[in-house]
Amino acid sequence: MGKSSTALRSVASLLFAILVSRFAPAQQITGTIRGTIVDPNGAVVTAATVTGRQVETGLLRITTSNSQGNYVLLELPIGHYEIQVQAPNFEKYSQKGISVNVNQAATVNAQLRVGANTEQVEVKADAVLVQDTVSSLGEAVSQRQILDLPLDGRNFSQLGTLQPGVVPLTPGLLEAGGPARQNQAYAVDGQRPESNNFMIDGADNESAVDGGFVIKPPIDAIAEFKILSHNANAEFGRNTGSTTNIVTRSGTNSFHGAAWEFLRNDAMDASDHFTQTVQPLKQNQFGGTFGGPIVKDKTFFFVYYEGFRNRQGETVATTVPSAAEKQGNFGELCTSVGGAFDGAGICSNPGGQLTFFGNSVPFNQATLFTPIDPVAANMLGFFPLPNNGSNGFITTQTLAENNDQFGLRLDHYLTPADNLNFRYMFSTGQTTNPVSPSGASVPGFPVGEYDRAQNFVSQETHVFSPATIAVLRFSFLRNTFLLSQHLNRESPTNLGSQYQPRLA
Repeated sequence: MGKSSTALRSVASLLFAILVSRFAPAQQITGTIRGTIVDPNGAVVTAATVTGRQVETGLLRITTSNSQGNYVLLELPIGHYEIQVQAPNFEKYSQKGISVNVNQAATVNAQLRVGANTEQVEVKADAVLVQDTVSSLGEAVSQRQILDLPLDGRNFSQLGTLQPGVVPLTPGLLEAGGPARQNQAYAVDGQRPESNNFMIDGADNESAVDGGFVIKPPIDAIAEFKILSHNANAEFGRNTGSTTNIVTRSGTNSFHGAAWEFLRNDAMDASDHFTQTVQPLKQNQFGGTFGGPIVKDKTFFFVYYEGFRNRQGETVATTVPSAAEKQGNFGELCTSVGGAFDGAGICSNPGGQLTFFGNSVPFNQATLFTPIDPVAANMLGFFPLPNNGSNGFITTQTLAENNDQFGLRLDHYLTPADNLNFRYMFSTGQTTNPVSPSGASVPGFPVGEYDRAQNFVSQETHVFSPATIAVLRFSFLRNTFLLSQHLNRESPTNLGSQYQPRLA
């Protein structure tokens, strides 16, 4: 009896999950066109055929008006559309120039004229983009804005700060967080930067390490994006801050591409205050995109690649042992604090006494005083001689950054009621800092950062009827993000130490 009841509960749970998934909305990366069909007297027109056609790819979506004269075209890929309305005893109605944006509903109302169906009324007007069916706030950033507005480093997230309630991270927070905060982008509506959610084509793009985005696609590969905030729909739950919803570009019926190379260097830079020299800088950001039809009105592709190379000078000031101190002579410490040696070679000063004879630790001499440990003497070899006063050291080292990323998107329309989409992104990068930001502050102890990410999404959209549309989506995200990796693998035994590191 116990086993049977358990089995029944399992079956009931499975059926409940199926029913919930049947009505649960996916993360929407499309738009909607809705409206009302009326006759010249303002009476509603029922059973009118409404056809939406995407200008770029020829995608068709057909529906009919209901008993209230209302119609809706759901799950439309973003782009430009043309609407045609046909009904018996009325002239054909056509409207062009309709823009469909991500997570927005365009309202296109049509007033039909009495006449033969062979005649056509063509209207050229923009659709009304009033979001009267959702409570979330947010404004879509279009592809034209992304490409035309100036961006430092071609980072799309900078455009997010143009929206209300979105502010960049403060310089102090960025400095304190270091690399772990570089991809957090912004804070929204007073929430912490870790409270944001990032998505690409409905797939998760959020890092579990810092709460920022994982992959930063080049701006030429982004069709548009939108930052949703303030009571966003339940499909964008989980995070209390905002959801940045990115839609990548797809191919169209015409071939199109772009290539770029952005160069920054130190040719016009001013001298550094500490070194009185120009800090070295050479930065290259280059890449290209290409897309078009494989089969016209049927299959499309879009590919991109972007590389980033940066060689940037870093000046570090630190304190190192003087030449005398490296030999065990610390007499400079006595005079630096206002002390003096007595006849016995003992330094007396207001802060106490330095007990080494002559304030010096002799090497390899059998004395009453402890000599410098041989291991410590070997470690002193890693410290350079001062070049700024008796103990100051200033150096300019070169930080190296290398990053490569590419992506591929395929769109295939099986039938007007069934279309497929595949998209894959890959990104890898390595940064080498010759001077550790924490720990050793002299050259010889470089640290590295390494990231590698893959993002894949596959989606099928099927129209069962004008009132029923199903979206099946599978996504995959894998991310490696390593911070402060010590690149100097000097073994303790090489320094004379008997310490043997042991793995836990």
